Amino acid sequence: MEECAQNLIYAAEEKVLTFCKNIVKAVEKAREVAAKSKMICRKANDALALKDKQTMWNVLQEYLHKYSQLFTIANGVQLKCVDADFYENITEEDVSKQLKIVIGLIYLNEAKHCAGKEAVKACFKKLLKQSGIFSDREIEVLLL
Repeated sequence: MEECAQNLIYAAEEKVLTFCKNIVKAVEKAREVAAKSKMICRKANDALALKDKQTMWNVLQEYLHKYSQLFTIANGVQLKCVDADFYENITEEDVSKQLKIVIGLIYLNEAKHCAGKEAVKACFKKLLKQSGIFSDREIEVLLL
């Protein structure tokens, strides 16, 4: 009986080790999503570091134009046209806050994009299949 139990533990150990190794690989893909977000936001972060109102404003306008689809009522943010008087009266701190919101929405979008495609889950499933030690049913259970 002990020999049988030992074999079952070994089989489970092998699966757990393979599972862990492959989840790490799959999560590395999520890091790529984070890296992509950082890359997209690099210019905004550089502008924030400068703490120059005009530079931040210019970068903010660039991002608002480029990523306008992110600003919807659904996520609580809308775009509004403003004039030169508005710019004159807005503070550096206000521009900084708006730029930080843009950065947050870009990260959210990238995360939703990843979750929507289930990139990590798909990668993980592929890695588990390639390992050859998990049945299709086991994989489906692990991915619930």
